[in-house]
Amino acid sequence: MSALIEYLEFARELAQIGGRIAEGHYRKDPQTKKKDDGTWVTEADWKAEAQMRLRIARVYPDHNILGEEEGLTSAGGGPATAETPTWVLDPIDGTNNFMAGIPAWATLVGLKIDDRAVVGVAHAPSLGETYEAAIGSGARMNGETIAVDPITDFSGATVVFADAASFRVAGLDEFFERLITRSWRSRGFGDFWGHMLVARGAAHIMVEPSLREWDVVALQPIVAEAGGMLTQIDGDDWRDKMSCLTTCGTLHDEAVRLASGTLGHDG
Repeated sequence: MSALIEYLEFARELAQIGGRIAEGHYRKDPQTKKKDDGTWVTEADWKAEAQMRLRIARVYPDHNILGEEEGLTSAGGGPATAETPTWVLDPIDGTNNFMAGIPAWATLVGLKIDDRAVVGVAHAPSLGETYEAAIGSGARMNGETIAVDPITDFSGATVVFADAASFRVAGLDEFFERLITRSWRSRGFGDFWGHMLVARGAAHIMVEPSLREWDVVALQPIVAEAGGMLTQIDGDDWRDKMSCLTTCGTLHDEAVRLASGTLGHDG
């Protein structure tokens, strides 16, 4: 068994641990708090990440952990170390959905080696869907191989997004308008799920104005292994806090062209 497959199995275990804890709080009015950045966190987020961290510390104490709630540390405690495999955790991606009782939320687990996302799992227990991939092993949903729908006609594309108002706030309303008017239809299926809908061929473009590493790292191997592309909306490699464009691949260049002239230099 290759090292990446072993890591993938462990990532799946971690996601199930986090998802099980989160689901135990789902639709039970968990304690919530608004963080300094304006986003919400729940009691379930804290508890799920804590348990996933404990499990990593037992199995891979020399690795690093980057979690949405507790930041970047060494798995064994103390500061993170350079050039070390890093587990990237989002205990509940889609916290607003979780709080509202909408089942489109997931526990995300990714692994970066040499600054490259090589393993990813998106476990959505309330949807009954688990997506996974390791580089070179293909992408799967619930154990079945998935692939993008490689359409070439933009007028037949389904575009998904998280929050229409966020494009105006980010100064991307012109790009958003171009995108949805060129496509067949658009739907607000946000957070991890929009990217996974593209990966499994149910949608063709997913776009968000700004995401963090814990939102994206787990998704990158799944999208890539399903045949899709994930970049910033200007086509550059994705970076923390930047925009995110996931497509079926065949429409990626055209989507980037639609963004041309509407962006600042940072994309």
